[in-house]
Amino acid sequence: MRLGYAIEKADKLELERIAAKGGVSAAVFVELMIRNLPLTAEGLPEWMPTSSNEELPISPD
Repeated sequence: MRLGYAIEKADKLELERIAAKGGVSAAVFVELMIRNLPLTAEGLPEWMPTSSNEELPISPD
């Protein structure tokens, strides 16, 4: 399946460089990244900031 996402040219070139070093195509590299991406309990990549909606509960004294 072809993806219809636009990314910065420098990022595309870096993706292709890394994939080539691994001996795979950029498409295979993206598939491998998705399959092996460590996720948090919320299902987000570990490096992605969580929503700013998360607040600590305030208990009345």
